[in-house]
Amino acid sequence: MRVSRLVPFLGLAWACGPTTYPVTLTASPAAGPADAIACSRTKLTALGYRQVAYDETGFRVLARKQDTEAHRANTQFRYNIDQLEVTAAPEADGKTSLKVEGRTYAALQTHRGPTEEEEPASTGVKESGQAIVDTCGRS
Repeated sequence: MRVSRLVPFLGLAWACGPTTYPVTLTASPAAGPADAIACSRTKLTALGYRQVAYDETGFRVLARKQDTEAHRANTQFRYNIDQLEVTAAPEADGKTSLKVEGRTYAALQTHRGPTEEEEPASTGVKESGQAIVDTCGRS
């Protein structure tokens, strides 16, 4: 009897749990952090991403690309934005850690103006992140 009363609460706790929208890929390239970020910046440009932020000393780059092919049955929806954040850092064992985090945002035009809402990572941003790891994350 006690177990049957807890089942709805467990289902509610599972449904209200945190959702993970971004996709994170990691690699350990043989090159140093500066070379790994330089490679990533070149690959991002080749994939059609526009660099939004670049931290030269922190070895981080943030790039975005509009996905105008996405469509919804929502009059407020404009387009999707794919965003990649690439970070390279030296690890304690002397190797370099390359981390690529991909996110997708829906650009909406609401009564308050342009609004971005995070959504699950699109296949395009997942493929782009994997391409960066494959190209710049080789050991």
